[in-house]
Amino acid sequence: MKSPARHRPDETNMTLHKLVPRAFVAIMALTLMLFGSATAALAHDSVTGTSPSDGATVQSMPEKIEISMSNTPAVVGSEVQVLDASGTNWATGGVDVLDKVATQHVSPGAPAGDYTVKWRLVSADSHPLEGEFGFTATAAATAGQGAVAGPGVSVSPEPQSTPEVVQDSNTAPWAIVGLVVVLLGIVVAMVVLARRRLAKED
Repeated sequence: MKSPARHRPDETNMTLHKLVPRAFVAIMALTLMLFGSATAALAHDSVTGTSPSDGATVQSMPEKIEISMSNTPAVVGSEVQVLDASGTNWATGGVDVLDKVATQHVSPGAPAGDYTVKWRLVSADSHPLEGEFGFTATAAATAGQGAVAGPGVSVSPEPQSTPEVVQDSNTAPWAIVGLVVVLLGIVVAMVVLARRRLAKED
């Protein structure tokens, strides 16, 4: 009787050398797919601009504050405060939303001075965003001033700064790390099983 064929050590090493790179390529492909899908999931709405812009100086107190978003925000849960230097809130009424712009009207009689706008908006995918920006009004709102399309005319260059945005935490990155660890464990298990199988056949 012929003895069962035995694998030589060099054949075993060649098999393992082929298995490990293939497993590594597979796990890298899966990782890229996971990171790609997570990036799309984390692409929440964002603020694209404000009127007045952050740090601007306007001739008179604007009748309304506008915050532009990358998508239409929700009305429910959104809030904008227009605070003077003493902390008095001059916002009046609720936040109005038209297309991608959230508008907060300012109470008549708001004095000249420095203002801080603190806002909290709910994005189209129900994630809250919040932040703040500031501007200076050199004069109070003109008596009898009618509704205008935007804030007063700027009398100083407006810095091109991005409003501070704080988004809610997201656990997707940790989920990705966990999946990568699991996939690495599968690859290690495959290598160990392959070694044992080849050892039994020897």
